[in-house]
Amino acid sequence: MPWKLKQRQQQWLSEERGTVRKSWGGKTRVALAFPNRYAVGMSNLGFQSVYRDLNRMDDVVCERVFYPEPEDLETVRRNPGCLISVESQRSIQDFHLLFFSIPFENDYVHVVEMLSMAGIPPRVQDRGQIFPLAAAGGVAVFLNPEPLSAFLDFFFIGEAEALLPDFLHVWNRIQGESPSRDELLQCLARDVRGIYVPSFYRAGYADDGTLSSMEPLPGLDVPERVEYRRADLSGVEPCRTAVLTPNTEFSDVHLLEIGRGCGRGCRFCAAGYVYRPVRFHDAVKLLEVSTPLLSKSRRLGLVSAAVSDHPEISGLCDALLDRGGVVSFSSLRADNIPPQMLAAIEASQQHAVAIAPEAGSERLRRVINKNLSMDQIISAVERLTERGILQLKLYFMIGLPEETSEDLEAIVDMTKQIKHHVLKITRGRKRLGTITLSIHSFVPKAFTPFQWVGFAGIRELRERSRWIQKALKKVPNVRVHFDLPKWAYIQALLSRGDRRAGLFIEKTALEGVSWSQALRDVPFNPDFWVMRHRGRDERFPWEVIDHGVKREYLWEEYQRALSGRTTSRCRPEEHCTRCGVCALQR
Repeated sequence: MPWKLKQRQQQWLSEERGTVRKSWGGKTRVALAFPNRYAVGMSNLGFQSVYRDLNRMDDVVCERVFYPEPEDLETVRRNPGCLISVESQRSIQDFHLLFFSIPFENDYVHVVEMLSMAGIPPRVQDRGQIFPLAAAGGVAVFLNPEPLSAFLDFFFIGEAEALLPDFLHVWNRIQGESPSRDELLQCLARDVRGIYVPSFYRAGYADDGTLSSMEPLPGLDVPERVEYRRADLSGVEPCRTAVLTPNTEFSDVHLLEIGRGCGRGCRFCAAGYVYRPVRFHDAVKLLEVSTPLLSKSRRLGLVSAAVSDHPEISGLCDALLDRGGVVSFSSLRADNIPPQMLAAIEASQQHAVAIAPEAGSERLRRVINKNLSMDQIISAVERLTERGILQLKLYFMIGLPEETSEDLEAIVDMTKQIKHHVLKITRGRKRLGTITLSIHSFVPKAFTPFQWVGFAGIRELRERSRWIQKALKKVPNVRVHFDLPKWAYIQALLSRGDRRAGLFIEKTALEGVSWSQALRDVPFNPDFWVMRHRGRDERFPWEVIDHGVKREYLWEEYQRALSGRTTSRCRPEEHCTRCGVCALQR
């Protein structure tokens, strides 16, 4: 085992607070892998929470594994089997289970690379009994696991709090029977709701290349569609940072989840659909778990898809400030910023805040159901600037359905208006306000009303970004950042592809070729999945999963988008039955 790899892991450990070190004796050994670098993984609240929850189980030991740092990458690639865990620096093949936590599709290649680096045959069909079972969870794979189906034994479809106890109960029950690999997978697929074993399902294709069927293999007792499992947040502790490390952007900040999901119904947002219904942690519980966190660090980052929608956010902010907490938020809703949140921002001396108009024109915001008016956006900007927030970040998307050149012009006009109001308030101060636009390419996602829409295209997105860049180039104190459309294209391929898209991943991960080369070499046209608009009744590969949101509802929302009609927010407390999730819950 290369000494430098161990030395790096030991250096991380020496700087961490909260690391769990457990004896291996008689326990199920889980390697929890994040398919990106240590700093990225340790900034991910879901990854941290699963690590904490698994290690709270007496009969489990969980250790972390990360994609190698750039300076270690070639060493690990040349020495299959030397990918090691952080806590004990043991080989991945010494574990019973290898669980990947995958929030982003563009990390799929790293998953396959890490299997190879661990000395595990990347394709499921090539693995024998001696290798750990490899599985994955996380929002990327419970949107669409199919591109990774050839490489992972099974997937966790749903939220960890709901799935892990049931999984480990069945795992422990069957271990005494010394099952074969196939017997164990059959038992898990049959007895644990939310476990998807792709090798037990057969995909059929029509002559035009579209998916015609996805059915369980004959004779197997597995569900036709795999149920997405939701957690009852009233019965679980809030997700929070388990390990603090100086090697992340949140080096001294405890992240604390205050709610899950969002009821706003933005039509582009997968999280707003798959995490339905919107759920919030009780303020009393949040204050209870925050007490030990504040003893380690005064800084708390409150996390939710829509932080200000928490029904007790004002009282929660007041209480945390009274306890000496320094509270921050990653982004704010422009139409809902209570005074208590503004006070928390001011007290924390937070100088940068993000808001997300997403689109420049009110017409396009109606299309995507982002119900924000220009007056609300300007009002939010003024209130934030008056409180000393001199760095504003604005999130926009380009390539949205029904987008026109007038919508791009509206982004520029909005930016200039916001700048005017910021300068008016900061005139005479030593520091003027700055505005940063973060502009991303729209990628259609599964289980949203825009799952039928095609990707706008690399060339088109480049032209639109160049136009915005040129229009704002000479505007002082305004900075513009774009993502790369080519990576958005790859994300669209992995978000919308079926099992055949796994060939692109395999080519890139195992042969070391660039994505551009892989897109040329694989005998399928990636535009088939990326650029093509889907027909109303086309079967989607991700529909092997049942999220509970009715397909008819998503289609209706798509039609409302095309006609510029908005939809009111979800209200689970009113027993709404529009999308189907709350009716299913009851």
